[in-house]
Amino acid sequence: MSERRTSEGRGRLWRTLLAVLGLVALVALIRRAGVENVWDTLANVRPGWLVVWLAVEGVIFVGFALRWRMLLRSLGAHVPLGRLVGVRVAGLAVGTLTPGAKLGGEPLRAYLIAKDGVPSGPAIASVAVDRALELIANVVFAVAYCALFALRDQQTASRVLVVVVLSGIAFFAVTALLVRRLKRGGSIVPQRMTTVLDRLGASADAIQRTDDALRELLFAQPRMLAGALAASLVLNAIILTEYGVLFIAFGIWPTLPDLAGALLGVGLAHALPVPASLGALEGAQAAVFGLAEDDPRLAIVAATAARVRDMGWTVPGVLYLAASAIFRRGPARGGSAGNDA
Repeated sequence: MSERRTSEGRGRLWRTLLAVLGLVALVALIRRAGVENVWDTLANVRPGWLVVWLAVEGVIFVGFALRWRMLLRSLGAHVPLGRLVGVRVAGLAVGTLTPGAKLGGEPLRAYLIAKDGVPSGPAIASVAVDRALELIANVVFAVAYCALFALRDQQTASRVLVVVVLSGIAFFAVTALLVRRLKRGGSIVPQRMTTVLDRLGASADAIQRTDDALRELLFAQPRMLAGALAASLVLNAIILTEYGVLFIAFGIWPTLPDLAGALLGVGLAHALPVPASLGALEGAQAAVFGLAEDDPRLAIVAATAARVRDMGWTVPGVLYLAASAIFRRGPARGGSAGNDA
C-alpha cells in the first residue's frame, strides 16, 4: 500500500513539475512579446471567424461520429448519430481533464454506449479500433507536419521528428503484436492479466466477445476498415483547416509551416500526462516556435488557439455528461448490455 502511495505521489509531482515548466515558458514568452502586444492580440479577436471555427468544429465531430458508426454498424450495433456525437465529445472532455495522454475518455465511450444496449464486445472493440485509426492518421500527419515545419525551422523539426518516429514505431509494434495474437486465435489480454481484470469486473466471457468483435473488424471487413482509415486522414486534413481558421480569428493569416508547428506543439502537449494540459499546451507552443528566433506573437496565438480548441470540446462534453446523468436513455438496437457483462 505504501509503495502505491509513493508511486501516486511521484506521479503527481511529475505532472506538477511539467505544468510548472509549461507555465514558466509561457511567462517568459509573454515577457518577451510584451504584455501590451499580447493584450492587443487577444482583444482583436474576429467574432465572425470564431463562428466559422465553430462550424468547422461541428463538421469534425460529426465526422468522428460517422467513422465510429461505420465500425459499430459492421458489428450489428445501431446507435443514433446524435448520441455518438455527444458521447464522443464527452469522451474527449474526460480525456482532457484526466492524466492519460487523451486516452482517459475511451473507457467512458464504451461504457456509455454499452448502457444504451450495445453489447460490451462490440462497444469496446469499436472504441479500440476507432482510436487506433485515429492514432495511425495522427502519426502520418505528424510526419507531414515535421516536413512542413522544416521549411521554417529545420533544427526543431528534426528533433520533433525523432520523437514522432520513435512513438510511431512503438505504436505500430504493439499493434502488430496484438493483431498477430488475434489472428492466431489468441486474446488481446495476456493470460496473466485475466485475474486482475476479473477482479475489476471484466468477465472472461466479455473479453472473449471483445476478441471476436476485434477479429470481425480487423479481418472480415477490410474494405470497411480501409474506408474508416481514409475518413481518419480526411478528418486530420479538416483539423488543419480548423487551426487555420482559429489563427485568422486571432488576426494572423498563417502559412502551412505555421499551422504545422502549432499542431506539432499540440501533439507534444497532449502526449504528456497533465490534466487539461495545464501549462503544457502553452509551453509546447513556445518550445516549437522558439523563444529566441521566431515572432513571439505567433506562439501566443498558437497557444491561445490550442486552448480555445480544447475548451471547445471540454465544456460541451462536461455539459453533455451532466445532461446524460439527468435524462437516462433507453437501450439501443444491437443487444442488451446486461447480457454479456
